Amino acid sequence: MLCGCGHMACTSFARSRSAGPVCRAVAWVAGTRSGLECAMPRGIDYCPVSAGVDAVGDRWTLLLVRELLLGSRRFNDIHRGMPGISRTLLSGRLRRLQHTGLVARGLDDEGRPEYRLTPAGAALEPLVWQLGDWARRWYFGDPDREQLDTAWALWRLRQFVRRDRLPTRRVVVEFVLRDAADDHGWLVLSPEETSACHRHPGYDVDMWVSTDLAELHRLVAGSSAIETAIRTGRVAVDGDPDLVRDFPSWLAWRFCPPR
Repeated sequence: MLCGCGHMACTSFARSRSAGPVCRAVAWVAGTRSGLECAMPRGIDYCPVSAGVDAVGDRWTLLLVRELLLGSRRFNDIHRGMPGISRTLLSGRLRRLQHTGLVARGLDDEGRPEYRLTPAGAALEPLVWQLGDWARRWYFGDPDREQLDTAWALWRLRQFVRRDRLPTRRVVVEFVLRDAADDHGWLVLSPEETSACHRHPGYDVDMWVSTDLAELHRLVAGSSAIETAIRTGRVAVDGDPDLVRDFPSWLAWRFCPPR
């Protein structure tokens, strides 16, 4: 089909500067069903907001930035933190963000590939957390049943641990889920590293945290504050008194501050 300016109205003209306004509009709408960028050309909307959307305005970009902000560096860790994205699509997004200057690829101390935010990418941090805070205020509720996942919640909680506030020795925390008697999880914490386990790690347990799975997800999402949850009984913490006292201070709620 031809538009009034004589160009074929197809998504391939979404990026064409020579296409007329009608064709560009049709191509932009059609492009939303393809893998093409669906932002209007900059010549039509000369605006910093428009330029920003060009850079980060797809579903996965800010989530990828979130994972890097939370400390993931290797491909598998980034992929684990982004349920629903294929490995192929994640590879493409990482390449795109390298091209746009938001992500840099390098090698870690063992020669393995890793990804880090550039200064431009790191500068997105306030936007990422403010977006989460906005969504929590207006669009975010309790998790659906299909969103409840013990392994995912503990792995995410591990990312919030402040290793600089941990005891100098290893601490093992067992999570007991009241609504799933057979579903336990463990965090193994030390100043050198932290890990989340869905099977017993083989060390003596120092502390037990009892809650239900939905509350664990609310804590991770920042919808519930750990101090309030303990005070109201939604979370119970038992074990070494010094560890129990300090436990809330070990966690930095980086999605958005709990209310």
